[in-house]
Amino acid sequence: MQTVILAVEPDQHQASQLTALFRRQFSAELVLAGTTSAALAKLKDRIPDLVLTSALLPPRDETALTQWLRELGPKAAHVQTVTIPALASEAPQEKKRSGGLSFGWEKPSVASAPDSCEPAVFADWISIYLDLASTHREELDHQA
Repeated sequence: MQTVILAVEPDQHQASQLTALFRRQFSAELVLAGTTSAALAKLKDRIPDLVLTSALLPPRDETALTQWLRELGPKAAHVQTVTIPALASEAPQEKKRSGGLSFGWEKPSVASAPDSCEPAVFADWISIYLDLASTHREELDHQA
């Protein structure tokens, strides 16, 4: 069974960073949409292993998502919801035009908000949550 992650992220920049992160780091299927209703429509009748939500998710979307999870009942007991942090983005490194010598020691430039999270760190957290969900799902299957 393929791992499915539902992500609700209305910010296009954050959404593109999530997509890139999942292409590089995970074999899981990412179901991504800008609103809860669009995300649930894309998900159809599948139950995700993890739900990622934007910190900017409108209250009505958050309420709809919570209600949907409750309606799924025990078969979704393993599903955890995690807020997506502001992800730092890599900026292209500027070329020096000073005419001076460059020894290639320059650190790659990263443009990030003051309280942003490196995508690799967030990927590590996602891996932990997916491992927890898998363990919890296996325990539920053995109890059934």
